[in-house]
Amino acid sequence: MYTGPKLHNDNLVFGYDTGYGLDQHSSTRHYKGQPATNLITAGIPGYFGSGGETLYQDKYLGLNSDSGVFQRNFVNNPAQANTSSYNNNAGLFHSGLTFSNLSSNTNYILISFDFYMIENYVRHSSSGTGLNGYMRVVYTDGSADNIGWNTSLNTPNAGDDWNNNSAYIGQWRKIALYVQVNGSKTPSSINAMYIYNDRTIKGEGVFTNFIITEHATAPTGPMYYTSGTRSNTQSLIDLKRTTGIDVSNVSFDSTGQPTFDGTDDILNTGLFSGRNPSTEHFTIEAIVKSDTTSGNHMWVDATGNGSNQRFYCAHASTGSSTPLGIQNSGWSHSIPQDTNYHHYAITMNGSTAQLYNNSVAHSNKSYTSYTLSGQINVGGRSGYRWNGEIPVFKIYDKVLTTAEITQNYNAYKNRFNI
Repeated sequence: MYTGPKLHNDNLVFGYDTGYGLDQHSSTRHYKGQPATNLITAGIPGYFGSGGETLYQDKYLGLNSDSGVFQRNFVNNPAQANTSSYNNNAGLFHSGLTFSNLSSNTNYILISFDFYMIENYVRHSSSGTGLNGYMRVVYTDGSADNIGWNTSLNTPNAGDDWNNNSAYIGQWRKIALYVQVNGSKTPSSINAMYIYNDRTIKGEGVFTNFIITEHATAPTGPMYYTSGTRSNTQSLIDLKRTTGIDVSNVSFDSTGQPTFDGTDDILNTGLFSGRNPSTEHFTIEAIVKSDTTSGNHMWVDATGNGSNQRFYCAHASTGSSTPLGIQNSGWSHSIPQDTNYHHYAITMNGSTAQLYNNSVAHSNKSYTSYTLSGQINVGGRSGYRWNGEIPVFKIYDKVLTTAEITQNYNAYKNRFNI
């Protein structure tokens, strides 16, 4: 079964991956996140009208599960009729789950989980598409409502096609389904939960990291299985798993995703101050996305000794290009300034700096010996701070080959729709 290319991380000396844009390589969130309490106190969802197997392991199809439980759900009933008697036959439900009681101020209930599509779920004669199901909420007055799912939080395409759109085959996706309870009543408990397709004749997928959370206001994105509070110095973990990264100078959006606002956000790596790129080679790799197409914004910068010596890469308004600067002498090339995700790699082999955009080698720059007087900073320098996202950033203590850069690009491109 295809699980996508694997990342090349040999000689990695620093790196972070926020987990944004979930794929088959990492589900563990090392950023701040929103503290959450899982309403599921015991058990796992049951299989509803279809086959399945439960795997109690931390890794499957390349994904590291926070919960350590994977559930494979499948349907193969090609002879089924297109009638109401074959409803509700492909999905999961509340059997086996125990829920805690709802708070009196709960207005929304959100289900978040990771889903990997092996084969898209198909209805008989392709009649109707998309997700069905509901959550049954009981109120303190004894009444109850069956409330259908709101699927507007699902990305990259909002909607209920996450389990039947063949474009998602071979991808891990973070799914978010929520309901809005009756605002004129006080909620008490969850009585039932169904996530299914009607009249399904085939389909197969894997689920993990179920979390159900209650909210007083409308959720803006999925929640993550790992919960609890984290300090600024705990919110990002170096990919070597040895130390926390201080992000006290980085902003966070409403989902806990670190962002760079273009004014004062910066992340210090603590590395390479005093390093001579002529004798000590390295590679910088990142996924970056600009939120603007105007102004000059650096996504990485390091100061060098001497008159205005710098190592940097930026999006620049001049010429609508992306320059790389070495020793106060930059170059430009025709990468359009846009708001798309880009996979960048910069190799320093001792005499030549080479910039790759989405695995394609563009311009290069020869340089002579100089020493970095400052550390490498993610997010640029004063006056040129990055305005956008840098969900992945890595430094390697070697020059990555073109093949290795291409390997990593291929591992990231589906995740970020590059």
